[in-house]
Amino acid sequence: MDGAWLHTEVIGPDGPGDEPIVLLHGLGVSAASLGPLAGRLARRHEVVSCDLPGFGDSPAPEIWDTARIAEGVRRVLDDRGLARAVLAGHSYGCHVAACLAARHPERVVALVLLSPAFDRRFGSPLTQLLRLTVDATMERPGLVAGGIRDYVRAGPRRVVTTLREASRIPLDDLVAAARCPVLIVRGSRDALTTGRWADELRRSAAAPARVAVVPRAAHALGHEAPGAAAGAIEAFLANLRAHPTSMARDASPPG
Repeated sequence: MDGAWLHTEVIGPDGPGDEPIVLLHGLGVSAASLGPLAGRLARRHEVVSCDLPGFGDSPAPEIWDTARIAEGVRRVLDDRGLARAVLAGHSYGCHVAACLAARHPERVVALVLLSPAFDRRFGSPLTQLLRLTVDATMERPGLVAGGIRDYVRAGPRRVVTTLREASRIPLDDLVAAARCPVLIVRGSRDALTTGRWADELRRSAAAPARVAVVPRAAHALGHEAPGAAAGAIEAFLANLRAHPTSMARDASPPG
């Protein structure tokens, strides 16, 4: 695939399910970081988890930019025969999901942004890394250790280059261009995704958008609070099915 092979894992119910969901992990880590969330969602959905190019088990000799990664994920949809899917990104994966939704809106049922990062008010990429370090003190040690192994495997050059590139891409502009329903999910203790940033993203959406807050959770929602995150996604999609053209916007107070 364009010089790289994207490792994917697919799980789902034994019989027919609801909308297929594609999970896209955050910067430096792998699809394993969203494994617990994938397991919860797979009870009712076909779940496709991708290791993005250069991360996890998807080797890539070159460093891909976000637009190229998004096109790689689109090809995964093609290979799976998925005409449309829910795109659910975590942290940097939100950029990839929103980029794909903006470029190919006809392929996207809805956009789910889990712990979206890169709030421009935080300034430089270094500031983003410092806030991520603060967040790491609130995560389980096993998750942090796994993340460090993934970062080492990806290599510092790839991680830093991708971080710098993502910092220059306004996520709110991508969300505005996506033209599909949007759910933003944040943990109440997340140092990177504040209530204010989540609400800015909600207001930037051109289609109905909602914010869900998971109490006492930090940045790694897909691993640390999979039940609550899956519940928020299921409720959002159920409401979308019931009211496909008139889903009301929810307000969320800045935090």
